[in-house]
Amino acid sequence: MRNPVMRKQTKGIGNDDGFSKAVEIVVTPGIFAAFGWLVDKSFGSGPWLAFSFGLVAFLTKITAEWCRYSGRMANIEADMRSERDSTKIDLLAPEEIYDALPTGVTLNAEIHQDENGSGGEAR
Repeated sequence: MRNPVMRKQTKGIGNDDGFSKAVEIVVTPGIFAAFGWLVDKSFGSGPWLAFSFGLVAFLTKITAEWCRYSGRMANIEADMRSERDSTKIDLLAPEEIYDALPTGVTLNAEIHQDENGSGGEAR
């Protein structure tokens, strides 16, 4: 089982880590786009290198974060499986279902006309 003292100490780290990751995802492509803009300016070309550098940096950062997240989740799931008691089954036995219809109720959808012909009821 995880140490509860460590859990209390790391309680606020998730928010700080999430904010820092968000800033990195925004700032890193901005830095690369600025570098691309300088290269574009020196070559006299359009904004294509700035856009390309920024896009490549953004996609690389998103891919790296996704890989880190997947790895962390795999480790957490492995910890949860190892902590689970293998002799205890957490699922309850299925209950028996009484599925008989009440007396007089059928599933036929035949419609019988009333005496006055204004519609009918399903029987």
